[in-house]
Order: sequence, then C-alpha cells, then structure tokens
Amino acid sequence: MGVRLAVICLLAVAPVAAQDFSGIAEPLVGDRPDFTESTSTIPRGHVQVEGGVTFSRVEDEEAQSLGEVLVRFGLGERVEARIGAGSYVRIDTGVPGAGRTTGFEDPSLGMKVRLTPDDPDLLPPGRPTMALLLATSIPAGDEELTDDEWVPDAKLALSWSLTDRWSLSSNLNYAYPVDGNDRFHQFSASLSGGVSLTGRLGAFVEYFGFTEETDGGPDTHYLDGGVTFGISNDLQLDARIGFGLNDPSPEWFAGVGAIVRF
Repeated sequence: MGVRLAVICLLAVAPVAAQDFSGIAEPLVGDRPDFTESTSTIPRGHVQVEGGVTFSRVEDEEAQSLGEVLVRFGLGERVEARIGAGSYVRIDTGVPGAGRTTGFEDPSLGMKVRLTPDDPDLLPPGRPTMALLLATSIPAGDEELTDDEWVPDAKLALSWSLTDRWSLSSNLNYAYPVDGNDRFHQFSASLSGGVSLTGRLGAFVEYFGFTEETDGGPDTHYLDGGVTFGISNDLQLDARIGFGLNDPSPEWFAGVGAIVRF
C-alpha cells in the first residue's frame, strides 16, 4: 500500500513538473536511486533536490523511510555543497506488545569535489572520471534514532563510460560510526553497471557491501537493481528493488523517488 501511494504521488506531480527549470540543455545526473554516488557535480548557481521512500524487511521487522532528502548546491565548476535532511523512519518489530519506533534520523552536511573533467572524452582511454565526497552526520535526530555523535565519512567515486549506452561506476568508502559508546572503522564498496535503454529510460544493477554495520558484527552484502525515467531534463523518477545476500541483511528492500533540478 505504501509503495502504491508513493508511486501515485510521483505520477500526479509529474505533468506539472515536466518542464525545464534550470535552463541547462543536458539531462540531470543524480546520486539516487542506487547506493553508488556519481562523479558529477551540480553546475554553479543551480540546486538539485533528490528524495524518495524505501521499504524494507528483516525477518519479522518491517521499516519505512520517508524523505531521503538530499539537497545539492553548485558552488563552482567542480564543487558542490550537500545537505541531507534526516528521513522520517517507522520501524515495526513484528513482536506483539513491542510497539514501534518512529522519528527522524540524523541530518548530514557534506561536499563533493570533482577530481577530473566531467567529460570522459577529455581523459586518456580507460581512465575513469573521479570525485571525492566528504560528509558528516549531525546528532540532531530523535532520541531512538540518533547516533548521539558526529559520524564522518569519505567516498571516492569512479565512473567509466564503456560505450554510448553502457557505463560502470564504483565507490570506495570509509566511515567512523558509533555503536553504543564505541566507535569502529567501517569500509564499504560498490560496483554498479548502468545502461541507457532509450533516450529517457535507464536501468542499473548493483552490488554493495560493508565490512561491518555494527562494532564487531559480520560483513553484509547486497544486490539491487532499478530504473530511472527522465520526464524532462530537470525531472527524473526512479524505482529500485534489492535484497541482502547474507544475514543479517534485509530480506528485501524497495523504493521509489524523484529528482528535480533548478
């Protein structure tokens, strides 16, 4: 029901927003719906807003994440600022009498710096476009969902243009999260293959994994795929579905979202 309502809302606003707001001739490049961040930055003086909803299940526990808002501001030719609004989360444990957890997650602040030209034709053959992302969460979420500490992370994004239709992207990530009163080193990585099916429709399949999501916990691995559809150069809709490859990863997760550029 939640997925259906989200799709209806996105389709309802699409005709109104099916126009170009930014005046930029090229279609937007987003950092959703996959786990892998792009190497592109927002042009100077422009703003891009990304958001959506995700539904997931782990054994009897179901969770919904509403918002997932990322606002990206173009500051220069190769630099953007990023503000992540904490998503509203609802978690149902599935245990009778245990109740549910609801509230907002921690917001975040960050930046992306493009390390190479955005056009792969300006690079030597086989060399990827690259970007560095630096961010930190802000301990301002609701009591049951906040980390109570600033959690920094860094990501190296890489992308290869294989043909006019096919691309390959990867992220190499490091974070220093909190588990209870202890911090731990967390490494993660992703590999995503994308294809342009038509001028407006694209698809991807992706693997991503973490060395540990809790202090001393097991590695976790995921596989997902999805589609994107460009309503205009400045509006894109997306959908994805995926699953965990080992315990305690989610049995499944799915979501829809949208991106608009001004």
